[in-house]
Amino acid sequence: MTNNSLLMISIGLSLGLAISACTGGQEFELTRIDPPTLNKHPKYAQLTTVTGAMKFVFVAGQIDRPLGYEPRSNECAHSDWRSQYIGTMDNVTQALEAGGATWDDVVFIRKFTTDMEQFLALSDVPQYWDPGKAPSSTLVEVVQLSEPCQLMEIDVIAVVASY
Repeated sequence: MTNNSLLMISIGLSLGLAISACTGGQEFELTRIDPPTLNKHPKYAQLTTVTGAMKFVFVAGQIDRPLGYEPRSNECAHSDWRSQYIGTMDNVTQALEAGGATWDDVVFIRKFTTDMEQFLALSDVPQYWDPGKAPSSTLVEVVQLSEPCQLMEIDVIAVVASY
């Protein structure tokens, strides 16, 4: 079994456990959202919400891409690490808002980077969450992302109380 297969199984199990926890054994509503402020991808939704006893917001991996870009076009909004980080995090913020969540609701963040040292050296970047309430986090170095010019990709899971 390849590492990619194991990663997909892990993600699938995480999603299944989250939906089970979210619904408390009750019925739930699954909503796929493509906010107009983010590019619509032909193969997946930018975010999915699962609403039951609680609302889970799953934000697909975001990169720093210009609005209106074509997938696999190798278009980058910025080429430097700091600007790509800010652009990526701004896209995550827009997706969270479209799902009715904020950074205060984020319980997990996963960051993929093509260069661990460069990513860890980022400084003078905005803080998106309260340092005392940082979400659980995973940082993974990969050989390449979906667009070769991209330096990072970030996805998050948020939990919002349902009323």
